[in-house]
Amino acid sequence: MTMKRLLPAVILTVFSFMIYPGELRLLGFADYYGNIEESRGYETLRGRLYFQPRFQAGLFDGRADLTVSANLWYQPIGEDSLVAVENILREAYLWIPAGNFDFSIGQKFAAFGFADAYSPLNVINSSDQTIFSLDDTTDGRRPDGMVQIEYYPNFSDTLELIYVPFPRGDYDPYAEESIQGETYNLDLNRAEKAYLTEKPHSLFARYYHFSDNFDLQLVYAWFTEQTPGYDFSATSTDSGTVAGVLEEVYYRNNLFGAGISTAAGDTILSEDLAFTLTSDREGKDPGIANSSITANTQITGTVLNGTFAQVNIVYQYFLNFGQEEDFYGNPLYRDLISQYNSLVIQPQEQIAFLVAHLHRYFLREKLYLGLNAGLFYPRIYLAPRIEYALSDRMRLEAGADINTGEADNNVFTGKDEADNFYLRVKYEY
Repeated sequence: MTMKRLLPAVILTVFSFMIYPGELRLLGFADYYGNIEESRGYETLRGRLYFQPRFQAGLFDGRADLTVSANLWYQPIGEDSLVAVENILREAYLWIPAGNFDFSIGQKFAAFGFADAYSPLNVINSSDQTIFSLDDTTDGRRPDGMVQIEYYPNFSDTLELIYVPFPRGDYDPYAEESIQGETYNLDLNRAEKAYLTEKPHSLFARYYHFSDNFDLQLVYAWFTEQTPGYDFSATSTDSGTVAGVLEEVYYRNNLFGAGISTAAGDTILSEDLAFTLTSDREGKDPGIANSSITANTQITGTVLNGTFAQVNIVYQYFLNFGQEEDFYGNPLYRDLISQYNSLVIQPQEQIAFLVAHLHRYFLREKLYLGLNAGLFYPRIYLAPRIEYALSDRMRLEAGADINTGEADNNVFTGKDEADNFYLRVKYEY
């Protein structure tokens, strides 16, 4: 596919936004990503031209608001030359206020919890596995088609219900792959699905309380997990090794959670706590993530005379860990399941890690310096960021994503932890 095939979509999108009076905002950028992993040598990863129009307008004499936005990009350097068709539409929804109720219908983003990074309560939208930077705001999260109802019985409380008829799985454009080891030789069927029609219907409910002393959220979710597991039942050991096909399978979870946020002077303290109950209640199926208890403690404030600082301390406990007895009964499965657990971020019964963010503005807010950092013992993640405003609408940006230790290419999730850097010119209107 070439730029000529993308151009009609760009023209049609812009024209559609212009035929009705409203507010049109544009985000565009050109960027370049390079691989700087020492063990692999330098490699060009991506060169992209990105265009995101966003249109908002009032309808029916102000009784409803329409929001439509799109992702449009041409990538002359990289594996994919054009944005996938199912990813072009970003948001398209109607918001309808009606007394004490607000109604939204269409494809949009939603978020639960107080933590800005890795909140265990925020299980609505899926993610894009192809991103190079963890703080990518254009591709990182994917909206869902939903019906959202918010009820305000008073000024302090909100009751919210979200129904997602067809959830979207994590975006992973790769198809079949093979993995080999001393005791296994398997094919992974990772075919991309735009919508999870075979596992429809997800429900999310939230109670939100605001007060001068604290804010509180209570959350329940009955949802299809966007990150797939694998079906091990089609494998066998007849050949002396574990062989066969691992099919991606999407499972249904229940989540019970709460979040609380309060101020202590100039510091904001937040806690998100969730109990996730997966469909494998006893933890015996190696292809399904174990049920877990997750807590995220977030501290937000300022240090060093005005530097914004935020720290998230995350603890996760997996229930019934290591109970895959039906498969461990055959020792040939041990290596495979051990690798699988480590690659789906379930390497042990308990996990604790720390994520921090620092940023500060200089030169009358023209210069931005930031740092994202993570401690995933024994590995460390560092992501420095720098931005400079050439004008109110145009910025130059640069950054890097660096992981200590040997880079892994995760065959189960498609993630590659190789070090990289990027350069970007961004325009917003």
